[in-house]
Amino acid sequence: MTAIIGPIVSYTHKSERHLKYMDRHLEKCKIEAPIRILACVHSTRNLSAMITLLEISNATRKSPVTVFAVHLVELAGRASAMLIFHDKDKTADTGHTCSREKAEAEQIVSAFESFEDNNHGATVKPLTAVSPYATMHEDVNHFALDKIANIILIPFHRRSDPVGGWTEENVQHKLVNQNLLATSPCSIGLLVDRGLTSFAEAQKGTQQECRIAMLFVEGADDREALAYAWRMAGTPSVTLSVIRFVPGKDGSEFMENSGDNEEEPDIFTAMFERETQKQLDDDYINQFRFKTMHDQSIAYVEIQVNSGDQIVSAISSEFYDFDLYVVGRGHGSTSQLTAGLSTWSEFPELGVMGETLISMNLETPASVLVVQQSHPVSSGSKKFTSNSSKDVFGNKGVPAFVNHRKSVD
Repeated sequence: MTAIIGPIVSYTHKSERHLKYMDRHLEKCKIEAPIRILACVHSTRNLSAMITLLEISNATRKSPVTVFAVHLVELAGRASAMLIFHDKDKTADTGHTCSREKAEAEQIVSAFESFEDNNHGATVKPLTAVSPYATMHEDVNHFALDKIANIILIPFHRRSDPVGGWTEENVQHKLVNQNLLATSPCSIGLLVDRGLTSFAEAQKGTQQECRIAMLFVEGADDREALAYAWRMAGTPSVTLSVIRFVPGKDGSEFMENSGDNEEEPDIFTAMFERETQKQLDDDYINQFRFKTMHDQSIAYVEIQVNSGDQIVSAISSEFYDFDLYVVGRGHGSTSQLTAGLSTWSEFPELGVMGETLISMNLETPASVLVVQQSHPVSSGSKKFTSNSSKDVFGNKGVPAFVNHRKSVD
């Protein structure tokens, strides 16, 4: 009986934890509902843009935001990760124990605590996760699942240079991002910083607006991206433009004809799934339009297009002057409207629209937030099998986190 009941209880417990996420997607939450964000940074270079994104996430007393600020640190020279607790009130060590890594960690913690002090609706719990890059995503997933996070925010592995190009970052960070996108138990946002930091600095001295554009094509990822952008629109000095691309006459005919090329058993399944997603898209868009019809900071427009080239043309000619673009990654589905844009891809983790935006030659390169809505029930069974972490008692499967504050709820 002991041999049988043990695995059954363990499986049931994990299933129940995954089921909690069915209603934790931002799409399912009310805009004013409290949310929990797991914000990850690798170094101080990711810090300003991430904090700026949190600042425009509309943390108020009526819609509070709990931020688990995780500093991701590589664990080298050990077979398993560590779990270390730090007392915030203790005086920092001096002399030979001080290191560049420790100073950077303290700077990151201090920055997030300053964000909390300046935002009365935000509660920040800074942590440091120490684990090998190969299993770092599993530790992050464990913590997101344990804390029932609504969304994980991660920085893009590259950052822009002053002339509009790119500086190569640690390729291991790209691996971590790809693993998180493939296994995350909750929604995830990948932030490409191309000047979002400058907005935060300018905002301190002026009332400069942060102009956000949400580009909606179709699918669950786009609905999740719209939900996050909708929440950000509640922040003072933030304006939101939602641009929905809908198929024109030629595009509709192409989408109908494309279904004839599929295998016979899959035709009806694909058609049913396409119609289901379209109905969900229409319902959510209609809900958004109804609730924001009197909000002067939000604009909505529909653009008829027949191809990806027309989407690029519309962005270049009409929707090119924004500080931040929010798009869905579009994983697990293909849209006929953007099919022509996906023939070549250097950064598949950004999705078709995300990679298109960072490759466009806009007058002012804008930051991009790529959002993916995960499906934990279907994919959760293969996520949390790592034995890479041990707690102070030697138990395996516990993520390695350094607590810089008294406790984590």
